[in-house]
Amino acid sequence: MPLSKLLKTCFSKDSNVKIHPSSTEEYSNQPLADCTSKMPGTPLDVIIIGAGLTGLSLARLLIDNGQSVLVLEARDRIGGRIHTHETTDGAEVEMGATWFFPHFSNLHKHMKSTGLTLMEQYMKGYTLQESGPNSPPRKFYEGGSSDMFRIKGGTSNLVRTLYNKIGHDKVELNQVVKEIKKVEEGAEVVTNDSCFKAKRVVTTIPPQLLANSVQFTPALSNDVKQIISNTHTWMGGSMKGAITYSKPFWKDNGNSGALYSYSGPFVQMYDQTSTDGKKFALVGFMDESIATLPYKERKQRVVSQLVRVFGDEAREPLDYKDTYWADEEFTMPKNAARLSAHRNNGHQVYRTPHLGGALYIAGTETSSRAGGYMEGAVNSADFVFQQLKDDFKSK
Repeated sequence: MPLSKLLKTCFSKDSNVKIHPSSTEEYSNQPLADCTSKMPGTPLDVIIIGAGLTGLSLARLLIDNGQSVLVLEARDRIGGRIHTHETTDGAEVEMGATWFFPHFSNLHKHMKSTGLTLMEQYMKGYTLQESGPNSPPRKFYEGGSSDMFRIKGGTSNLVRTLYNKIGHDKVELNQVVKEIKKVEEGAEVVTNDSCFKAKRVVTTIPPQLLANSVQFTPALSNDVKQIISNTHTWMGGSMKGAITYSKPFWKDNGNSGALYSYSGPFVQMYDQTSTDGKKFALVGFMDESIATLPYKERKQRVVSQLVRVFGDEAREPLDYKDTYWADEEFTMPKNAARLSAHRNNGHQVYRTPHLGGALYIAGTETSSRAGGYMEGAVNSADFVFQQLKDDFKSK
């Protein structure tokens, strides 16, 4: 039996039933479970909250170092803000983190250790710039090369590879963390339906969401709460869209698929032909002001824009998908304040443990280098891993 199943002791339900919470608010008014004296055996070494890039990277490092680890994830999938979505026509499009840049040296090292490779972002042909809906787009040629790269097989291939390496039994999905409690042996983590105990707890929840969704016992200091409440969440206000077609007409007409627009809905868009060259998509960032519109209207506005810039061949897409990350309950708190980019990313408060040494706050926003990016996520994993190694050595 997987270790995670043995540790679930605060409820009695059919083990085949999966809990799919509809909202974090669903649990906000429920009394927190009492875990006292209900955790059998020796506590785990580390519980990691969040199965995104930081959490899974850290789990791999710790497991390879001999620690016992369990990862708790609120969503029904791994990846967090890495999310490769499969459209109805079978194209895999990136709704979250997408691009690798040359200065991502630490991420590159992690990728090499797992056998993952890169492909250059397609930029051959003309890039289009749209200044307004009533004027034709300008064309300019960028030389056909780019300092942007994509991960072969999709960005989710990165977290999926880590997931497979650490073992699926080391990750519990659908576990919405409600409380982290300091106890003599370390810390207890109370979720929507379970309780877990470990010597150390690492949370990779975006700090702004952490401050608004998790209770700490004893409470964190006001200074710490103020910083985490006001730490910018990368992608938190972003909207990404993807539209698929039966053929890459933009390439056939000498265009790269790249578009920069002042009128939207797409404000920055790129070709996202599949790694095998058989599926064709355009993917990019959108003007989030359309997020409140009905799906059909959002789709129609996108199609109208692409017809303006590419012509009638863009009129018949196979599928359209968009994601507004501010509406993702496990990324952003509801009605959260908009913060300036990178605000408090890598703040000193994230460099030391809390709750008497039992709690580490990790994640890309906590990294002092490349905070907010995939590079920052693995930097955070490496930093906390070294802290925990030193911590366990001193015991």
